[in-house]
Amino acid sequence: MSDNIYKNNFHSANGKKAWHSKGETGKVGVFENGETVYGRMEEVQYELHPATFEVHGIKIPNKVNGIFRIENGKSPTLIGETKDRYVLKQPIEYIKEFDTLGKSVETLGFLGSNAEKLFITWNLPEIDIHGDVIELYGFVVFGFDGKFGNHLFVTSTRVVCQNTHNIAVAEAGKTNNYGRGRDGHNAVVTTKHNSKEHLETMGHWMRYVDSESQKQVDNIRSLFCKMEERPISVDEAHGLFDKVYFANVKDERSFIPPALAQKEKETVEDQKKKAQEGVDLAMSLFEGAGISISKTVFGAYNCVTEHQNHKIVSKKNDGVDSLLMGGRAKVMDTAFKVCREYVEVR
Repeated sequence: MSDNIYKNNFHSANGKKAWHSKGETGKVGVFENGETVYGRMEEVQYELHPATFEVHGIKIPNKVNGIFRIENGKSPTLIGETKDRYVLKQPIEYIKEFDTLGKSVETLGFLGSNAEKLFITWNLPEIDIHGDVIELYGFVVFGFDGKFGNHLFVTSTRVVCQNTHNIAVAEAGKTNNYGRGRDGHNAVVTTKHNSKEHLETMGHWMRYVDSESQKQVDNIRSLFCKMEERPISVDEAHGLFDKVYFANVKDERSFIPPALAQKEKETVEDQKKKAQEGVDLAMSLFEGAGISISKTVFGAYNCVTEHQNHKIVSKKNDGVDSLLMGGRAKVMDTAFKVCREYVEVR
């Protein structure tokens, strides 16, 4: 997939260049709000027009509106259709709402050949676990095509293009937006254009996520510190890995047609074999083969992530889909939950 940036409407702050070299790169140490950044871009505007049928010269409204992108000197471009309840806002209105946070833009850009999406990221407090730093970003996306709503995420992925947009959304789902929860779109919150208050509501959520971020980071840091400070023995680590890798392995059913029983037995045995292989490999990492693995709950968690990220050879897509949304992501998510329960009940 290409960068999918609309024309050159992209800004990256603090001297950080995007790999596709589109748009502008802000000067190191210079931080600006959204309206200032957008003021240097080509303005993007939309219009909403009702559609009608004409029969024998009579125009019949059908409660459908067309969404058009307006560009100077060119004919309007239809980018979407929607019902007549759609509340159209211009990009500058969303950008001004973002600026109520009082935060500088980290990245800002438009995605799609017709600028169907506007995205903005800003810096949140980083998570520092004994020198291991995770940078976090607030990430908001606004849609203009009549289908894509408005979504707010928390991610460690710095969004600069379509690919990083997709990665950030998947990561937000995997981490529950770093403890802030998720809806059906992996977002902290989603608003829709059929609500007159959708922009105001998103503004409240952006400000809330930003103001509460230090508290959330402190909670996560506390949890990871507990994991790092809780020593475990080899036997305890083995029990932890058993819970992780055998979590989704089901026993054979006793009530099953005989013609299907053998196939199910073979499937279950294969699942158990793979789970045991995972346990054995994680144990080998814990007992010395891993990279800087401490004999703690945090070290055990790192064994699972090292196994899933670096020891499994994927058959397709370079493993990206599996790492972010598939089987490997589920294993790492299970590992985090098991480790969290381990330190919270002891």
